[in-house]
Amino acid sequence: MKRILIALLVITSIAVSAQESVLLRLNYTEGDSYLMTVESKQGMGAQGGVNMKMNMGMIVSEVSGDNVKTESKILSVALDMMQGGMAMSYDSNKKDEELDQMGQMLKSQFDPMMNSIIYNSYDKLGNITETKVEPSVPGMNQLTEGSGSVIYPNEKISVGSSWSSNKDNQGMKTTTTYTVSQIKDGIVYLDITGNVSGAEGVDGAVKGSSEIEVSTGLAKKTSIEIAISNQGMDITINSNITMTKN
Repeated sequence: MKRILIALLVITSIAVSAQESVLLRLNYTEGDSYLMTVESKQGMGAQGGVNMKMNMGMIVSEVSGDNVKTESKILSVALDMMQGGMAMSYDSNKKDEELDQMGQMLKSQFDPMMNSIIYNSYDKLGNITETKVEPSVPGMNQLTEGSGSVIYPNEKISVGSSWSSNKDNQGMKTTTTYTVSQIKDGIVYLDITGNVSGAEGVDGAVKGSSEIEVSTGLAKKTSIEIAISNQGMDITINSNITMTKN
């Protein structure tokens, strides 16, 4: 009898755990600040590639109803690039005299970006409703729009739930599907799959994972791999994004 009772308790606890459902929403608190670290590797075969690490600071400037406003700024950038047989590197933490000619050239391109602030407005599902960059720098808004943010569904989710979102960024269309693999200790674990398509025969696949903190809706860890084929060239982009509260 005891064995039967123990077995029933185990089965019941597993069933309850499997049926746990949560509602994912952005629940940021005004005044909170976060550090976002992006490490990316872009490989283009014989054409070369780029390795980059970037740190960005984000402050939650306003929370009003279903609207969340943030201010983001690049804190540091370090990259190594190989293109056309030429190696280039840049580290924003180095002094001017420590940079070579190529480093100085890259510095002139990154300085305006590091002096700008990105102002974003989000709804509670994580959709960006407005973006403004001051001073304006072309393409700067893409740093936060493509930072691995997850768009949340309207309904509650549980293990096995899945939903999709679509993005169109300058003609590059991305369809992403999120599937809940686990909910444990206040974290929702997601498996990510998808595809990328665009002009001039661009075609690719997306896969990865993400860990979402239920209490805040913060994507604490996101890993994405994008494999693209275009006109005979294969490009692979691996990105690891972490968000930590200061």
